[in-house]
Amino acid sequence: MPSGAANVSELFVSFQGEGVHVGRRQLFVRFAGCPLRCRWCDTPGSLLPVSECRVLTADGERRLENPLSAEALDAEVEALRAAAPPLHALAVTGGEPLAQVEFLASWLGRRRDDLPVLLETAGILPARLERLLPHVAIVSLDFKCPSNTGERARWDEHEACLRLAVAAGRDVYVKMPVDETTLPEEVEHGARLAAAAGPGAPLFLTPLTVADGVELQIGAPTLDRLQALASRHHPDVRVLPQLHKVLGIA
Repeated sequence: MPSGAANVSELFVSFQGEGVHVGRRQLFVRFAGCPLRCRWCDTPGSLLPVSECRVLTADGERRLENPLSAEALDAEVEALRAAAPPLHALAVTGGEPLAQVEFLASWLGRRRDDLPVLLETAGILPARLERLLPHVAIVSLDFKCPSNTGERARWDEHEACLRLAVAAGRDVYVKMPVDETTLPEEVEHGARLAAAAGPGAPLFLTPLTVADGVELQIGAPTLDRLQALASRHHPDVRVLPQLHKVLGIA
């Protein structure tokens, strides 16, 4: 993908479903493409580049041909913003948006509006994150447990990303998705790492749900135990389901 164009899977306005800013209305730009293949991924349609971008509005859905130029993306974002109630942030998500860091650095660097940028990332590409931090106000960072992702451990990358975001003075929080298969020792390890690398950054345990549904894949006793274990190592561990799934919205 050339740096002057991007593969975007979706554009829409909705409520933030996770983390510190849950419930706030944001404008989402979902970039397609991700190097991970987590078993529980809730946006499988954004794992690979897509031929068209869906633009969801109050009047229905439109489709744009990919790739989108920075100018075309700006126009769509401004149109969505103009039609929406006051917004809290521009949420840059994926997929893994840092997979298209060349475009993002250029696009975000040229923006001149006052809408802060919230970056949602898997926290596995620290060098790319460092490039983007000057253009980002909020960092939503995942800590992924190998026992439920089916992926190899990425603790070193997670730690590096968290330290970079904290050192840059960004508003940062950590999410750790959990289900019945999540190993307690991984949750403890992630909590220790988050407390050491990101003092002041809250840690959210996110109960995973079934694909295309709201049924939790973790029982209350297991969730209670994992929160208690994590709280031995981290001073601010919160349990928060995905609001957008509870509400049945994008």
